[in-house]
Amino acid sequence: MRLALPLAFVLTSAVPVWADMPPAQGHVLLTLGGAVSETNLPARGENDGGLLGFLEVQHDGAAGFDASMLDGLKQVEITIPYGPEGNQRDIAFSGPRLSDVMIMAGAEGKTAKPMAMDGYQSEILWDSIATHQPIVATHADGTPMGIGGYGPTMIVFPPTEDAELAADQSGQQVWALAYIGIE
Repeated sequence: MRLALPLAFVLTSAVPVWADMPPAQGHVLLTLGGAVSETNLPARGENDGGLLGFLEVQHDGAAGFDASMLDGLKQVEITIPYGPEGNQRDIAFSGPRLSDVMIMAGAEGKTAKPMAMDGYQSEILWDSIATHQPIVATHADGTPMGIGGYGPTMIVFPPTEDAELAADQSGQQVWALAYIGIE
């Protein structure tokens, strides 16, 4: 009986909080592939087609998030001036923290390489993600973001007074986000 308690403790304490990646029930809005430990999507080869095929994305399995999965995470709102130069307006973006999405996919501590539907890609180091807490925006001014605008998802950083940091983060605020490679 003395052995049962330590073994039960080991079994329950060794299981990560997000041990089972739930399957997406709706259309996948965002895919995290590469160095993820939690997956719910099968591997992709070079001839698999679709948007990720167009972007030449391949992986051994990935974490796919639908709207309800993203909405089920704690929501954060960030209001920033956004839009074309000379025609910006304040937009209230909302969605889960990028760090929470990465943790759910088993990618805590890793580098994110968000990629837009047109192939534009940036790189965000975990230290920046943990320090500045960008979100994966799914809504703009309370409305789900659709394809053809900034959506279906977008990386949004909180505003900063540091001009150099703001310039760096501007290139990392990938809109029309389709895929995040994890390294």
